[in-house]
Amino acid sequence: MKKILCALLAAGMLFSLASCSGGTASSGGASQGGSASGEAGGESGGEPVQFSATFLQNEWHGDPNDMEIMQKLEEEANVDVQWQVYSNATWPDKKNLMISSGEVPDVFYMNAVNADDINNYLDDGLFMDLTDLIPEYAPRLNQVLEDMPHYKAVCVNQTDGRIYSIARAAEREVQYTSPLMYINKTWLDKLGLDMPKTTDDFYNVMKAFKEQDPNGNNKQDEIPYTFHYNVNVPDDAYSYHALFGAFGYTDSAGGVAPHFIKIRETGEIVYVPETEEYKNAITFYGKMVQEGLWDAEGFTTQDTSVMNAKGNNEEMILGAFTAFDSTFVVPADRLDDYVILPPLVGPDGDQVWTYNGVSNGNVNGTQFVMTTKAKGKEEAIMRWLDAHFDPETSIELFLGPVGVTLERTESGMLDYVDTPEGMSYSEFRYGNCPVHVPCVIKADDWGKTIQVMDEDINKLSIAEEYYEPYETQENLFLLPNQEESDYFLQEGQDIKDYVNKMQVTWLTKGGIENEWDTYLAELDKLGLETYKQTVQTIVDRMAD
Repeated sequence: MKKILCALLAAGMLFSLASCSGGTASSGGASQGGSASGEAGGESGGEPVQFSATFLQNEWHGDPNDMEIMQKLEEEANVDVQWQVYSNATWPDKKNLMISSGEVPDVFYMNAVNADDINNYLDDGLFMDLTDLIPEYAPRLNQVLEDMPHYKAVCVNQTDGRIYSIARAAEREVQYTSPLMYINKTWLDKLGLDMPKTTDDFYNVMKAFKEQDPNGNNKQDEIPYTFHYNVNVPDDAYSYHALFGAFGYTDSAGGVAPHFIKIRETGEIVYVPETEEYKNAITFYGKMVQEGLWDAEGFTTQDTSVMNAKGNNEEMILGAFTAFDSTFVVPADRLDDYVILPPLVGPDGDQVWTYNGVSNGNVNGTQFVMTTKAKGKEEAIMRWLDAHFDPETSIELFLGPVGVTLERTESGMLDYVDTPEGMSYSEFRYGNCPVHVPCVIKADDWGKTIQVMDEDINKLSIAEEYYEPYETQENLFLLPNQEESDYFLQEGQDIKDYVNKMQVTWLTKGGIENEWDTYLAELDKLGLETYKQTVQTIVDRMAD
C-alpha cells in the first residue's frame, strides 16, 4: 500500500478532490468538493490561493464556512479554504480509506492524523516537512517554538527531529483535572437514600433508581448510570474507566497505548488488563451492566450527543453519569439536581481515581499537518497557519470571536457573552469556533488577557475537594518514534483490539471467570511482553 501511495504522490500529484459546495456537513461524510490549485496570487491584492483541509465536527460544531473567525483567517492570509467536513466519530475509517487511496487533502486539520500516522508514512513522503518553512513564512509560530520548549517537544518528530505537525497549547490548569462523577441528589433525597460511599452502596442506589420510580411518572424509564465509550475515539472524561480504581487500579481508554497506568509514588508502570484487580472490577461492574443498571447504549454511541439528549430529556431520567463537566450533559435548570459522587471504596478498601496531569495536558495533538499534495502552495498555507498564532486570534479560535461569544471589557480584558437562552454553552462556543486547532493561549493569559472560564473555576474546586487525595495513579502520555509507531499500528493494535473487545464482551455478556486463563494465554501469544517493554522504553526515554 505504501509503495502505491508513494508512486501516486510522486507522479505529479495527480489526485484532486472535487471542489467544496460551501461546507455543508453530512453525517460521517465529506462535503462535496476539493481543492483547486490556485498557485498564482495569494499576496495582498492577488487572487486567493485555494487549498483543501479537513474539518472534524463534533455534535456541537457549526459550519466552518459560516464561522467569523475562520473567515478572518482566510482574509488575513488571502486564501480560500475548501473545507472537507467529516463527523469526528466516524473519521478514523474515512481517514484510513483516504490515505490508502492517495486522495488526501492539502492539510489535515483538527487532529485529523496522529503521530502514529505521521511515523507510519514518514518514508513515503506523504507529509510536508515544516521545519524550514516555519522560520521563513511563519514568524509568530517560530517565536512560539522558541519561547515554549515544552510546546516544541510535542511538535518535533521523535524519529528524525523534524517538524511535520503543529500542536495546540491552551494552558488551562483545568485540563489536568480528572473526569467527574455526578449523581442525582434530588432522587437520593426523594427515595431517602444516602450518598453512596462503597461499590456495594453504588450498586444498591442504582438498583433503587431503576426500580423505585424516582422521577414519579409511573414508568420505568430511569437510566441509573450512563457514560460514553467509543473505542475508535476514546475519551476518558466521559467513560467509566476511573471507576475501576475502587478495585485497585484505574483503567485508561485513550492514548497511544491504552490501559497502562503509572503509580505516581513509585513510578511503576502497570498494564491493568492482566491484573486480578481488573478482573474483579469487570466482574462487579458487569453484573450492573447485565442487570440494566448501566446504560449499555454507552458502548455503542458515536459521540456524547446521546448522553446530552438523555440529560435534556423532557422528564428527568438520568441517575448518574461521568463527564468532563455536568454542563456538557444536563441543562442549566437541572445542574442543581446533580452533585459530585466522590471516588468509591472497593471491597478491599481501595479508593483510587485517575490523575490526568500528564496524559491530557495543555499541549496536545497534531492539529495541523500539510501533505505533499500542497506542493506549490506552501507559502500561502504557512501564512494562514501563522495567522492562528496572533494572540487574540488564538483566543478566538479556542473560545469564539470577539463580538459574538466574547466581549471586550473597559479594562481591555476579554470576557464571555451570556449564552443565548435555549442553547448550551457548548453549542454556542463550538457553533462559532473550531476549538481543536493550532493556537497558543499561555497560562499567564488567563485572568490577564482573557477571563478565566467559570467552568474552570468550578471544576478546579471540585477536583481539589473531592478527587485530588485519591489521584495516586496517572495515565501515560507517550511520544513514540517511527519504529515504535509501526509496532503500535501492527502487533500493538492486535493487543488493543483484543483487550477492548473482551472488556466490552465481559461487561455486557459476562464470562470472565471461565475465560480468564484463556484470555491471558492469548495476550501472551499476541506478544504482551514486547508490548509492555516498548511502552517502558518510551517512558524511560521521555524521563531522560
